[in-house]
Amino acid sequence: MTLKLRLLLTIIPLVTVAILIMATVALQLSVSESMQALTNVAEEKLSIENRQTSDAIARYIHTVESQIRIMSSETQVIEAAAAFNRAYAAYSDQRGSLSATQLASLNQYYTQDFAGLYKQRNNQALPDATSLVTPLPATAKALQYDFIAGSAFPIGEKDSLSKLGNDTDYAILHEQYHRYFRTFLKEYGYYDIFIADANTGNIVYSVYKELDFATNLKTGPYQNTGIAAAFDKALQADSAQDVLHSSLDSYLPSYNAMAGFVSSPIVNNAGKTIAVLIYQIPLDVISDIMTHGKAWQESGLGASGETYIVSSQNTLVTESRFFLEDPDGYFKAVKVNLPAVAQQIKQSGTSVGIQPVATTVVKKALNGQRGFEQVTDYRGVEVFSSYSMLKIGDYPYAVLAEIDVDEALAAAESLKYKLLSGTLVAVIVIAGVAVILAIWLAGRLVRPLNKVGDACSSLVSGEGNLTIVLEKSNIPEINRIIEPFNQFIGQIRNIITQVKGDADSLASAAEELSAVTQQSEQNAIEQVKQTETVDQAISKLSASVAEVARSTALSRSHGVEANASLTENQERADYVADNIQLLVKLIKDSSHVITSLKNEVGQITDLLNVITSIADQTNLLALNAAIEAARAGEAGRGFSVVADEVRALANRSQQSTVEIGRLVDKMNISSEQSVQAMEKAEAAASGGIHLVELVTKAMKELSATIEQVQAMANLVSQATEEQEQTSQVVLGSVHNVNALAAEVRSGASQISSAALELANIATHTQSMVSRFKV
Repeated sequence: MTLKLRLLLTIIPLVTVAILIMATVALQLSVSESMQALTNVAEEKLSIENRQTSDAIARYIHTVESQIRIMSSETQVIEAAAAFNRAYAAYSDQRGSLSATQLASLNQYYTQDFAGLYKQRNNQALPDATSLVTPLPATAKALQYDFIAGSAFPIGEKDSLSKLGNDTDYAILHEQYHRYFRTFLKEYGYYDIFIADANTGNIVYSVYKELDFATNLKTGPYQNTGIAAAFDKALQADSAQDVLHSSLDSYLPSYNAMAGFVSSPIVNNAGKTIAVLIYQIPLDVISDIMTHGKAWQESGLGASGETYIVSSQNTLVTESRFFLEDPDGYFKAVKVNLPAVAQQIKQSGTSVGIQPVATTVVKKALNGQRGFEQVTDYRGVEVFSSYSMLKIGDYPYAVLAEIDVDEALAAAESLKYKLLSGTLVAVIVIAGVAVILAIWLAGRLVRPLNKVGDACSSLVSGEGNLTIVLEKSNIPEINRIIEPFNQFIGQIRNIITQVKGDADSLASAAEELSAVTQQSEQNAIEQVKQTETVDQAISKLSASVAEVARSTALSRSHGVEANASLTENQERADYVADNIQLLVKLIKDSSHVITSLKNEVGQITDLLNVITSIADQTNLLALNAAIEAARAGEAGRGFSVVADEVRALANRSQQSTVEIGRLVDKMNISSEQSVQAMEKAEAAASGGIHLVELVTKAMKELSATIEQVQAMANLVSQATEEQEQTSQVVLGSVHNVNALAAEVRSGASQISSAALELANIATHTQSMVSRFKV
C-alpha cells in the first residue's frame, strides 16, 4: 500500500468523521436549541394559561364573595331570614303532620326518584337511601314532601314551585321571596342559595329544593359536608362583611357532584347573627373556565393541552379534557396503572373527585410554589406543566396548565428531520471537497518522498550515482528526511571513495606480491636445476674417486700415467671446487630470496591487516547505514539493499583475508624451514669445498713427489676410500638441497596462488565500488 493511498485512507476518514461529528454536534445543538426554544414557548404559553385561568377563577370567586356580602347585608334578606326562621318553626303546627301516603311518597322519592337519578349519574346505586330520610324531623319531612316529593314539577325542576297549596306563614313567605332569590340565582348562575337558622342550624330556605332542604346542619345527615362547614365558619365570623368558604368536595344532595359553598352571616340591626346566607358555587362555571368551554384548540392548547384544578386531597376538581374528548382512550390510559380508579370513573361518569393526581408539581403548588417542569401526568404521559396555587378561602388548590411534551416539541422533531436532511447533503458536499483537497494534499506531501524513492532506486540499480543531492522541500517534516539523506549519501560517498582507493592499493600490492612470488618460483626452479648440476658433479666426483682408487692400485707401474691422471684429477678437483663454490653461492642466493620472500610475506600480512581493518570499518558503516535505512522506513528500503550488499562484500573480504592469512602463515613456516635447510646445505657445501681443497693439495703434493706415490699408494688408497665416503655424504646433502628447493618451489607456487586470489578479491572490490559514481 503506497504512502499516498495510506494518507488518503487516513485523511479522508478523519475528515469525514470530523465533518460528521461537527454536523452531529451542530444538529444536536440546533435541535437542542429548538427544543429549548419550544420548551420556553411552552413554558410561557402554559404560564400565561395558568395565570389567566387562575385569575379568572379568582375574579369569579371575588364576584361571588362580593355578591354574597352585599346580599347578606340587604334589609330584604335580613327580614326574609328572620321571617323564614319563625315560619320554619311554626310550619309543622300550621300545616299538620304528613299522612302515611305522604310519608310513603317521600320515601319513594328518596328510594326511587333520587336514587334512580343518582345511579344514572354515578353508574352505581345509592346505598341505603332510607337512612337519609328516616332520621329527619317532622318539619323537615313536611317541607320536603310539600316542595319536593309532593310537587308536580319533575326532579331537577323543583325550584319552579313558588306557591304552596296551604296558607301557612312559610307558604306566604316563600311566595313572597322565592322569586327574588330564584331570579338572582338564574341571573348569576349559582347552583343553589340557602338560608340557615343561626340558632337551630336548620336550612329554612333553598331555591332548588334538593335533599338538603329543611335539614339540620348541626345534627342532620349533612352535618359533615361542605355546606355545614361553611355554616359553622359563618357563625364564627367577626364581621357581617366576612365571607367564608368550604372546600370543594363531593356533595350527596347534588348526586355526589363536586360542590363548593360560600357563606356570610346575616346580622340584624341589633348586631346579632340570626341566620347564614349560603351560596352553592356552580362548579360548571369553574369547569367551563378550566376547560375553556371545551374549545381547547381554539384557545391555543392544541391537541393535548389542558388546564385543571387539583384539591388538597390530590383529586381532580374539574374534568379532565381527555375524559371529555375521548372517554374510552382515557379509561385505557388510566387503567394501565389504576384499574380500580378507571372502573370507578367509568361507573360514575366523571373524573372529578375520583382521578388521583399526585405529581410533584401538585405538591409544590399546594405548598404555594409557582413554576414550570416536565413531569409524568395522571395518564402516565410526559407533559410540560405550569403550576401555581389558587386559594379559595382558607383552602389551597393546585392550578395546572399542561401539554404533552411530544406535541409541544413536535416542531423540533420536524425541524430535526429537516436539519438532518440538510446536514446530510452538506456533509456529502463537504466530504467531496475534502476528498479532492486530500488527494491534492497527499500528492503534494508524497512528491518529495517519491524523489527520495527515485534517488534510492538509482542507488540500487544502474551505476549507483552517489552524487545525487535532493532539493529541499517547503515542508519542514519532509526536509527532516531529505537533509539526513543527503548527509548520509555524502558519508557513503566518502566511504566508497576510501574503499575504492584502498581496493586500488590492495590490487597494486596483490600484483606486486604475485610478481615477487613468481620470481621466487623461478628462482626455486633455477635452484633445483643448480642442485641437479651439483648432484651430477658430485656423482662424477664419486666416480673419479673410484677411478683414483683403481688407478692407485696401478700407480706403481704407471707413474707417468699417474702423474697425467693426477694432473687431470687436479683439474677436475678445481672444477668440483668451482662447482661447489657456485653451489654455496646459489644456496646463499636462495637463502636471501627466501628471506626476501619472508619479508614480502610480512608485508602481505600487514596489507591483510589493513584490508581486514577496512573490511571491519566497511562492515560497521554498512551496519550503521542499514540502521539509518530502517529508521527511514519505506524511504530507506532501497538504500538498505545497498548497505546489505556492502556489508556482504566486507564479510567476504574478511573471509578472504583470513584465508590468505592462513596461507601466509604456512608460507612463513615453509620459508623458515627453507632457510634452515639452505643453511645446512651451505654448511655441507663448505665442507665439500674443504675436502676438495684437501684433494687438490694432495694432488699437488702427489705431483711434487710422484716418486713417493708408490710408497704412499696404500695411503692414497685409504684416502680415496675416505674421499669416496665424503662424496657420498656430499651427494646426500645435495639431494637434501634438491628436496628443499622443490619445497621452496611448492611454497612459492602456493604464495603465487594466494597472491592471485588476493588480486582477484581486490579486482572484485574495485568492480563493486566502481558501480558507484562519486
